Amino acid sequence: MPEVPIRMPKMSMTMEEGEFLSWQISVGDTITKGQAVAVVATDKVEMEVESEVEGTVTRLTATEGDTVPVGGELGYVESAEDDGLGDLSDLLG
Repeated sequence: MPEVPIRMPKMSMTMEEGEFLSWQISVGDTITKGQAVAVVATDKVEMEVESEVEGTVTRLTATEGDTVPVGGELGYVESAEDDGLGDLSDLLG
């Protein structure tokens, strides 16, 4: 099964990056689509990041205080599902 990235969401039209605050999951956890997996912030709001796929968490690459660009990888999930970006995933990272 492929690894699918958990990405920094775009929370506003002007957002270019966000601060990673915390994980709500651990490596080895089985997660479901729509499950809250992390908390991130901009200068305006804190927000939970939801998983786009179901699967098993394989890597958590972001750590507390990291500044991550919109679309940047926070961690990875091994999943039989596509991340919904298709070939665009290659362009983002």
